[in-house]
Order: sequence, then C-alpha cells, then structure tokens
Amino acid sequence: MRMRQIDVLEHFLAFSEAKRPWVYAIAAASAAIIGVSDWLVINVSLGFLYIVPVLLASATLTFPQILLFATLCGVLRELFSPLHQQPGVIGRTMVGAIGFLLAGFFVSELNRKRKLVTQHLEEREEQFLLRRQAEEQLRAVIDTSPLAILTLDSVGKVMLANESARQVLGFQKSLQGKEIQPYLPILARFLTMQHPASGLRTAVESRGQRANGEVFLANIWLSTFATGSGPQLAACIWDASENLRDREGTGLNSMMATSRVLIGAVSHEIRNLAAAALSAHHGLESVPGIDQVEHFRALRTIITGLERIAESGLRLGSHHPRAIANLGMVLDEARVVIEPAFREAGISIDWQFAEGLPLVQGDHHSLLQVFLNLARNSEQALESCAHKTLTVTAGLEKDLVMVRFRDTGPGISNPDDLFKPFQPGAHSAGLGLYISRAVVRSHGGDLLCEPQLRGACFALQLWPAEDDQERQGS
Repeated sequence: MRMRQIDVLEHFLAFSEAKRPWVYAIAAASAAIIGVSDWLVINVSLGFLYIVPVLLASATLTFPQILLFATLCGVLRELFSPLHQQPGVIGRTMVGAIGFLLAGFFVSELNRKRKLVTQHLEEREEQFLLRRQAEEQLRAVIDTSPLAILTLDSVGKVMLANESARQVLGFQKSLQGKEIQPYLPILARFLTMQHPASGLRTAVESRGQRANGEVFLANIWLSTFATGSGPQLAACIWDASENLRDREGTGLNSMMATSRVLIGAVSHEIRNLAAAALSAHHGLESVPGIDQVEHFRALRTIITGLERIAESGLRLGSHHPRAIANLGMVLDEARVVIEPAFREAGISIDWQFAEGLPLVQGDHHSLLQVFLNLARNSEQALESCAHKTLTVTAGLEKDLVMVRFRDTGPGISNPDDLFKPFQPGAHSAGLGLYISRAVVRSHGGDLLCEPQLRGACFALQLWPAEDDQERQGS
C-alpha cells in the first residue's frame, strides 16, 4: 500500500514537471472555486481547502512564489471567513498563510529531493553502463592480446588467463586453477619474496616450459599487489624464442661479414709486407753463395707462404653478399643507443637528416657498428672540452649519400696516420677506424676525415642502392 502511494506521488510530481501550465491553471481554478464557494456559504468556513491548490502548484514554484501564493490564500481565507469582523484578523491571516507556506514548502522540497534522487540514479546508471563498457573493452583487449596475460593467487595458482597464455604454455584446456611452478617457476618465486607496500613492478627474462616439455625464452612484465587473502601477481608474457633465433642468426651473419672484411684488410697489409720482403730477398740473391745458405732458402719459403695466406684472405674478403640497408632506420637505432650515454656525459647531439633518404649499399648491423664507433670516438674527444656538441647530418650529395659526424673537440693531430692500425696511444689498439673504413669500403663506399678549423669531422660516403642496381644492369 505504501509503495502504491509513493508511486502515485511520484507520478504527480513528474506530471507537475512536465505539465506546468496545466497544473498552474488547475491550481488557480481550484483557488477561485474555493473562494467563490466560501463567499456563498455564510456560516461555514471553507478556507482550509486552499491547501489543495497550494499543494498542486508548489511542486514547481520557487520559494518567493510559494510565499506569495500562500499569503494570497491566507488573505482569501480570512476575507471570506465568518470571523472576518472579529478581532485578531492579522493573527489569523498570518497563521493561515504560514500553514499554507509550510505545506507548499514541503511539496517543493519533496520535489527537489525527488529530482536529486532521480539525477543520482541516472548518473549511477550512466556510470554503471560506462563501467560495463570499459570492462567489456578491457576483456576484449586481454582476450585478443598477442601477449599472454595471467594472474596468480597467493599460492601460485592461475586465477585468470587469456587465450594467448593458454597457447604459449601449450594447454589444450583452460589454465584456471593450474600451478604455475612447473612452467614459469620465476613467477612462483616472486610471490614468496618480500615486496614493498606499493607492490613490485619489474621486467625479467627467464626460461619457460610448455605443457609438452618444450623450453622457450620468456620475456615477462609483472607486478605484485596485496589483497585480503595475501599477495597476488599479474604478468604479461611474450615468447621471445623466435626473436632470439633471429637476433643470434643476424648477429652471426654480421660477425661473419665483418670478419671477412677484416681478414681481407689484414691480408692486404700482409701482401704488401710480403711483396716488400720478396723484393728484398731478390736483392740478396746477388750476394755470392747466398743460395747455399739454408736460412736464405727458408726465408723464401716463408715469404711465399705469407703471399699464399694473403691471397686466400683477399679472396675470402672479396666474396661477400650484396646487402642493402635502410639508412634512416640505422640512424634511428644509433640515436637510441647513443643518446643516453651522451646525455649523462653532458654532450648535446644535433641530428640533421634530409627528407627521403634512399636505401644504401651496406649491411645494417655493420653500418650501425661504424656509427657507434664514430660516436664513441667523439665522446672520448669531448670529455675535456668546455663546449660539447656532436652534429650528425645525413643527406644526398650528387650521386652519393653522405653521413657526417662533426664534433667540437680538439681535432685530429695526425690525420695521415688516422686509419692505420696499432697506433701508439690509441684506444682498443687503434683498430676502430681501420675496421670501420674497411667495412664501408667493402660495400663500395669510403670513410674520410674532412679537415675542419675546429674539431673533427668524419664523413661516410655510401652508394644509393638504386645506383648499384643501375650499374649491375649496365
């Protein structure tokens, strides 16, 4: 019964909001009818009925409007009352007006509270819908993510896991309730560790094992958090086995290519020395009786052996596959590797790349090593300088792609011996620039030291890949 009354009141208040002109007209007509009736009935007062139009109209009136309407009804009540000629007119008028005002104010507040509750319910409904949409979107992201995502309880059992987690760990059915220890033992160990109150967030690389016993390399991003039932863990897992195979295979190929270049360069030096030794040996043949000396004949054999070794090394160094590198990508990777160390050393780097850099002849990883070696040389040269700046530019000049590393260091004191190996006082036996030039030259380019008024500038000359294809076609 009470709920029915509340529904009737709710419908009335909602009707008052939607049909204000009609409600005001009904309230005015009711007040007029009551006034006329009270005027016609002489010995009986009907003034108490004015509360009806006050209650009807007050739902949507403001407080001043309710006060005015209640005062009007109080005056009408006293005006047509049988006691109108008796003393106490003002008091009775005020009492009636206050009564009507309180009734109207009650209805007004009731309607205001109803609107607040309705607004609050609408906001809650909207928030509920938004939260449900967010949960559905998050569930879709987790379920369709290529990363294996799972959560563990305090004893190391899987609470939730997406489809990728099931595939990575090689399960045919759901992972829920399975212990993680046999497959990713490092996660179980993290649950038993002491963690800060805010939880632990870290990334690890660890060995994983699938359900069929296959071992894989797992890159894991994990976080721990505290709950009422103990610490729990959330982890995102990526199977990095394929990436490891590609990385190691690429590294091996790059190492072999650089080794061939180095062997070829060293063999060239050996051949030059062997040729000089052979010339000196021929000069000694004019000495009488020298042919009978055993050491002289052995020296000839040694020189001949060195020539053969040099020829083998040159043949090995001359046979290398054609490689094409994306220069922009190589420079971007060099920037990622170089900038943190330079920032710590207080060295600023200015990168100036032309738009639309073409592909160039060269091995990606070999060129990256050349760039890193040049940057490291500039870093060492700028250690004791007040103004520390390295400018790296790349652009197309005539038929060549030019990459320059220009620093504000003390410059080069002996440019003629710069690319010679085993220089006194050089870092890493002075092989860096020697190997770098050999690597660049193996792809048809060159590494030069351009003279500067201040500092040093190393310029790489690289052939665009399109030019190489044109030369092969011609």
